[in-house]
Amino acid sequence: MKEFLTAEKIDVPAEFKRNARRFLYYQLYRASLPLGEFLESSVRVTQTRLKHFNLNDLQQSSSMQAILDGLLQNGDFLLKE
Repeated sequence: MKEFLTAEKIDVPAEFKRNARRFLYYQLYRASLPLGEFLESSVRVTQTRLKHFNLNDLQQSSSMQAILDGLLQNGDFLLKE
């Protein structure tokens, strides 16, 4: 383990790189639920807060439907394709 941690270069098999790219894509574009329509900038640039919104808009949101399906129907918390 010490040799691994102190090595100047670690050879990574091509398959590992491919899997890492696929996993990152999945996390960024499939597992992330867009909630921007309910958020607005806060005082600090790195923070957001909830906007005032109509309850009907929340109920019609595909992201909220994915969350409800995940919680109530043992779903996968992913948007429907």
